[in-house]
Parts: sequence; structure tokens; C-alpha cells
Amino acid sequence: MTHFIGEGGHTLAVIVGLADGAAALSETKPQHGTNTLRIIADSGRDALGELRRLLAVIGAEAEDTPRGDAPLAPQPGLADLDSLLERFRAAGPTATLDTQGDLTGLSRGLQLAVYRIVQEALTNTLKHAALDTTVTITLTTDAEAVRVTVDDTGPPRGTRARGTGKGLVGMRERAALYQGEVTSGPNPRGGWSVRARLVPVPTTHPENPA
Repeated sequence: MTHFIGEGGHTLAVIVGLADGAAALSETKPQHGTNTLRIIADSGRDALGELRRLLAVIGAEAEDTPRGDAPLAPQPGLADLDSLLERFRAAGPTATLDTQGDLTGLSRGLQLAVYRIVQEALTNTLKHAALDTTVTITLTTDAEAVRVTVDDTGPPRGTRARGTGKGLVGMRERAALYQGEVTSGPNPRGGWSVRARLVPVPTTHPENPA
């Protein structure tokens, strides 16, 4: 249940960041501001979708109905990272994605876990980023593990260096479902890095039932 709430919270955080950016651009770069508003609308629709999913799950639990019977929308996968990055870029920072290895063969559950880790890392960056912040996302996979790296150019997180943020906890929970781990901390670029390692083995969990 906390995952559903966290996903909706992510979307709302992105909407707030985009709205702030659109307000700043409305006078200096009207067209950019207009494009940002369109992405805000798309993000709002995503938030409504997540709310409907949450209400469906609550309703199913209240009726003591198997959760799999609830009418849930499809979960995002790695193919949805491009649209996620479009929203992030519209808020101001620059982002690039580099993939290595065959990611198409990953299970839907593992793709979801990777997507959510990247999503949460970008949300944390958005909360602290300057307009000239650059983010590099690297996804690599082999027979042993899937590795996710999200590096930004700062500014540093300050108190987040202690790793007590809820976002980091959520990422670690995602990775733990796949015998993995997540670390975060300052990087040589003057910013922040998140690194995750997940083992591509079948795993049963609430978002990928067996």
C-alpha cells in the first residue's frame, strides 16, 4: 500500500516542480512555459490514475477480495523512461539515458522496480536541483545483475548525506525484492549519486504476483 501512495506522491512532486518552472518561464520563454503546462496536465492525469488504482485496492481489501481482481492500470516499465525524462527535463534540468546490455528480456516486475528507483532518484534531484543541473542515468544488465546509476551535478544534498530520506528507504525496499541494494552519496561532480544493484531472478511481491 505504501508503494501506491509513494507513486502518487512522486507525481505530485513533479507537478509542483513543473508548475514553478512554468511560472518562471511564462514571461521570458512563453513557448517553453506552454510546453511545460502540457506536461503538467499529463502528470495530473497520471496522478488521477494512481488515485483510482489506490481506491481500487482499498475497495478490494475492504471486501476481502483477492487483490488481483481489482481493476488496476498497467504498471510502467523501462519503455516508459523516455516520457519520465521528458517531464523531468521540462522542469529545467538536463537528463540523458545510457543503456548497456539486453534490457528487453527483464521481467515486468524487475522493470517496474528499476523504473521506480530511477523515478524516485529523479524526484530527489528535482527537489534540490538548480536550472543548470545535469543528470546521467545509466542502466546496465548481464547474467548476474541489473545495475542502475543516477548521477547529478548538484548542488549537494546537505543533510540527505546521512541517507535518512523516505525516498532512499523506498528505493531500498524496491531493490530488496530482488536481492539487491541501493547506496547514495556525494560524487566527484559536486552533486549526488544513487547506485542500485538488483538480481534478475523471479520474485513474488505485491506488484508482480506469481
